Amino acid sequence: MEVFIVGAGAMGCLYALAFRRGGCKVTLIDTNRTHVDAIRENGLTVETREGTEVLDIRARLPEEASGEADLIVIFTKTFHTDAALDGVKQLISPETWVLTLQNGLGNDEAVARHVARDHVLIGTSAYPSDLVGPGRIRSKGEGWSQLYPAFTDRDIFAREVANALNAGGFPTHLEPHIHEAIWKKAIFNAAMNPLCALTRKTPGFFHRHQESRDLIHAAVEEGVAVARASGIDIDAKPIHDLTEVSMTDHADHEASMLQDVKAGRRTEVDSINGAIVRAAKAAGMEAPVLETLWRLVKLEEAKLAEDAQA
Repeated sequence: MEVFIVGAGAMGCLYALAFRRGGCKVTLIDTNRTHVDAIRENGLTVETREGTEVLDIRARLPEEASGEADLIVIFTKTFHTDAALDGVKQLISPETWVLTLQNGLGNDEAVARHVARDHVLIGTSAYPSDLVGPGRIRSKGEGWSQLYPAFTDRDIFAREVANALNAGGFPTHLEPHIHEAIWKKAIFNAAMNPLCALTRKTPGFFHRHQESRDLIHAAVEEGVAVARASGIDIDAKPIHDLTEVSMTDHADHEASMLQDVKAGRRTEVDSINGAIVRAAKAAGMEAPVLETLWRLVKLEEAKLAEDAQA
């Protein structure tokens, strides 16, 4: 399988390792020339609990990428999806599939603007991964993946993708109720990521304080209520359980939203908290906890932007 991973950040690089171990031909694509050059010159360094591995892997800027992709895995920020896929359109044929494991809601429709709807795969990932520096990532926790076609039940290619990831040591299963899974992950992220961004702390900090635990619990319950009002019948307990895993097993993981504010970048809060709040309003209800977290992160973004201009 010829796999191109668009967005060679922490998660993109981690999945490059999995697909490579699973026997695929893998190319990383990113707009960060320093990062791409580091991988070209020194390989991709991956630190895990088992040790450190250096992977000899292809890395390209978008305009340098060539070939015909069997699979494109997109790991860019959600607000970069259109530009990212347009930037690698030379790789897309009528047979190309695109898998999005991005955060938030609505990624399936964004991808479908670039490939046929029956060639869109969506999924979720529970792996922690941090970008340590150019050409170097760290993943110090266990996880899993789930995926399925976004708009059809034709799962033959999806099964090939899952088999490759499983062969690469990344437990992955097909989830026919993938849209419910996407909502669960979005609610988890909406509860955890803004708190990491606003406090500049990793999840282990929240486990030690009842105030944060209560807030996380309230955010999850609110998100589940919005999902149900939107026709997505999900249970809160698995999401609560995942927040507990985050605060214990992944205690030192820097959430993507935390990494973004530390670097002065725009976050994905609009497609996570913002998307859930918009769904709530469409269903005729309010989501005050999630909306407050959303607005606070937007204020933090505005502050960082003003500071950068000063």
